[in-house]
Amino acid sequence: MIAALYNRMRRFRFDWKLTLLTVLLLPLLLSLGFWQLRREAEKLALQAAWDARQVEAPVSLATVNVADDQQYRQVWVRGQFDNDHVFLLDNRTYEGRVGYEVIVPLVADDGLVALVNRGWQSLGESRATLPLIAPIDGDVMIAASLYQPVGETLVLGSELETQGWPKVIQTLHPPQLAVLAGYSDSSSIFPYSLRLGEGQPGALIRQWPVISTTPEKHRGYAVQWFLMAAALVALYLHYSTRNEAGEVGK
Repeated sequence: MIAALYNRMRRFRFDWKLTLLTVLLLPLLLSLGFWQLRREAEKLALQAAWDARQVEAPVSLATVNVADDQQYRQVWVRGQFDNDHVFLLDNRTYEGRVGYEVIVPLVADDGLVALVNRGWQSLGESRATLPLIAPIDGDVMIAASLYQPVGETLVLGSELETQGWPKVIQTLHPPQLAVLAGYSDSSSIFPYSLRLGEGQPGALIRQWPVISTTPEKHRGYAVQWFLMAAALVALYLHYSTRNEAGEVGK
């Protein structure tokens, strides 16, 4: 077998077109495979971070050090909701239905302003008719988890589609939204959004999967890209070492 392989490799002929095609495609296929492996690692890290936060005791929002990574940390805060300035985060789906996520500023007792995600709300009668959002009146104490979007967000429409309130938005950036709601003191604006906990005052439908694609799928995609790279190399060697008649050498 080794002798047959050696004899075949002696027939190697350089074909610049075939070589150029292989040189261009092979790095691309390999890079796509390694990219999927990196995505798998990122998803595993996110899931691990979420799991670790779930066993931690909630802390007061005022004590959170935002200089450190606080993704998914469990917090509690007391204050009042600003029901006059409601944001509707567009293009959110639940069980196949399109709607919004309802984002409302909460002014804590110490003056800190946080953007609270109450959960999913279905569309109104049409996109031209916004849904009515029930207010949350009076002093409340809520439990929530901190969240910052991971990666860049795909924007499907204009950033602000409505002039009055509530405002339809395409991306969730708490400092910018707080300013739009009239809170101009940047030092008092909390940089993370708060995802309202289950059973909390004002909670709507809560469906926030930690990861949209499982790590196993990314690993499967990586294997597919690597197999395609291997097939490309095999085809290159096959056509570069066949005999003059185009038949495989014995």
